Amino acid sequence: MPTDNSGAIPALDVAIAAVIADHEHGASYLARQAALALAAASAPGAAAQLNADDRLALLHAAARRLATARPSMAALANTAALIWLAAAQAGERGDPEDDQLAALHEEAARLGALWGAAAHAIGQAAIPLLKGTLYTISRSGTVEAVLTRLAHERAAADLPRKIIVAHSLPGGEGVAAAEALAAAGWHATLVADAACGLFVPEVSAVVCGADSVRADGSVVNKVGTLPLALAARAAVVPVYVLCETLKIAAPDFPLALEELAPLDLAQSAPLSPSIATRNPAFDRTPGEYITAVVTERGILTPALLAAEAQRAAGALAALDASD
Repeated sequence: MPTDNSGAIPALDVAIAAVIADHEHGASYLARQAALALAAASAPGAAAQLNADDRLALLHAAARRLATARPSMAALANTAALIWLAAAQAGERGDPEDDQLAALHEEAARLGALWGAAAHAIGQAAIPLLKGTLYTISRSGTVEAVLTRLAHERAAADLPRKIIVAHSLPGGEGVAAAEALAAAGWHATLVADAACGLFVPEVSAVVCGADSVRADGSVVNKVGTLPLALAARAAVVPVYVLCETLKIAAPDFPLALEELAPLDLAQSAPLSPSIATRNPAFDRTPGEYITAVVTERGILTPALLAAEAQRAAGALAALDASD
């Protein structure tokens, strides 16, 4: 009879629950939290009451849970899959279970650090593109890091630092984004999402993050990104997406746009039972509405997109393989 190890690493269960419940942070942050949780759970001494084989089984199950925890975020699925792939490849080489655990731990730690460092490389490629007044939506940790650096550079050169921030409902994380950007030195203006058509003609560029980049070049991001990109296209304003290559989805990765409870729609007054509600948290913007996707490896090219999509597919296949 198989051993029941559920709950053997309580901190890992807590981390997975936090990822599922977190609708404030973006995919980069959540993928990093997932990597750090798996690194901690695979560290020497973690779950010492279990043998190496049981620990591997527990970590495999946890990686699978993380990969499906947020279906709109390929970044999370790819991170969990690549971490498990390191252990799977060690197993295929015939390495003992302890060495498989060590390989998983090393990859989890590497990816946790990568998510924290990629924003610098993205900034190197993106900052020369970001001129004049900017417009952003949602709260992307990558975008925030790049814009903080840009604000400091503009302040040193005594250049204007004006930015328009969409409220970003449902959730309204644009408020926190505006506060953070103002603290970094931007002169921020918070506007309603539906006002994008009014304000986009006043800016030089739109900049946003991504929760996933589809294999066809389209981008899944906070709902409101699509109408913002359409308004920018009409106003001939470039749209730049800043994200890590780990956000590129496998070719057959399901397109799932998460929805939230309809509280923002109903406000405080209850709706008639005959009224249906939909409150999507994400939308998909076709690639033709995006000027460039800027990654830690520079501007995303079709060849790089295809290669990263296939890499994600291979890692996910290893994660899904039976024990």
